[in-house]
Amino acid sequence: MNWKLIILSLGMALTFWDIFNVPYIINYASSQFHVNILVSSLPLSAEMVGYAVGGAVNGLLSSIKGRKPGLMLSMGLVSAGSLLGLLSPSFFWLIPAEFIIGLGIEGELSVVPAYISETVSPENRGKSVGMVTASGFLTTLIVGPVAVLLGGDWRLLFLAGLLVSLVALVSRVRLPESKLWSQKKEGLKWDWWIALMTAVWFLSYFTGYALFSDPMFQFITFHGFQNSSLYFTYVLYGDPLGVLVASFLNDKIERKYSSAAVNIFAGLILVIWPLFSGIPFLALGFAEMFLQGFKFPVMYSYTSEVFRTRIRTLGYGIADGIGHLGGAVGPIIFSYIYSGDQYLAMLAIGVVASLAGVLILRWGVKTTGIPLEQIRR
Repeated sequence: MNWKLIILSLGMALTFWDIFNVPYIINYASSQFHVNILVSSLPLSAEMVGYAVGGAVNGLLSSIKGRKPGLMLSMGLVSAGSLLGLLSPSFFWLIPAEFIIGLGIEGELSVVPAYISETVSPENRGKSVGMVTASGFLTTLIVGPVAVLLGGDWRLLFLAGLLVSLVALVSRVRLPESKLWSQKKEGLKWDWWIALMTAVWFLSYFTGYALFSDPMFQFITFHGFQNSSLYFTYVLYGDPLGVLVASFLNDKIERKYSSAAVNIFAGLILVIWPLFSGIPFLALGFAEMFLQGFKFPVMYSYTSEVFRTRIRTLGYGIADGIGHLGGAVGPIIFSYIYSGDQYLAMLAIGVVASLAGVLILRWGVKTTGIPLEQIRR
């Protein structure tokens, strides 16, 4: 891994730290400030809105002014949001804090894969994006234990994010601008691939976030595991393993097919999962989370490749940012269906996941090992 990827990995690790620490912050802070369940959900909702806005705004900036300004802005926003959260005198201050952090997180996701894709060789594009992505997802292994050890002091979670973001921000001053972006002087033109990839990400996030909603714990209990939190954790560890495996295989399999297959297979597992109990039930759950993790390195790489250079970060920001709205509505719809019929709920999110893969399989283009400028002539 070269020095540029190390610098980017630091920021990506922080990005996912902030994604995964939000539930702990909300849990501890809502208890401290004695807010009701409706108010306690507002910081997470604000962060989701930040995702939708941040991807488009930072993607546009990076398309017009260059990748490096976008990389600096995203980390600057995470720093500002973390500082606001650290100094919050009341629970309501966490709402704008998480919104600002959301702007930075999705701004980061809209620029980093594009920047990497433009600055490494075609043969290493997938592995490079995958390894930087893996640095983020591996924080799932430490956020929980750290939050527990802090004993409810949620401000220290913001402090850790602030310190790391400042280091990442300063280190990015050394990063060079993308030469591929610098060579492209044409104006922005609408690309219909934005609509396609937005639909793909919306459907994929719809399922992914539904799997983190409250009915999943009821689902686990219903199938014979009383300590649902413990067994959900066992299942969840399939996620970072999937990220690591995908990172190493990312340049060995055509990404059109791996992006399609991972969504389709994830959907098929969800359809049959309710039919099992005991160890097979846990194995299928682990496999499902493995596929949910596997999809990110391949789909991050694929999304950064299918847009033309000038609009690459804007297209990525819109697709992934607006796509996150699927993560906002998915848990709600899934919970509503689950309250009436468990199997129908699993069938619904299984079909949604598979549809994301079908869209790629039908209209996708091949990208693996091909120079960016030759993918869509």
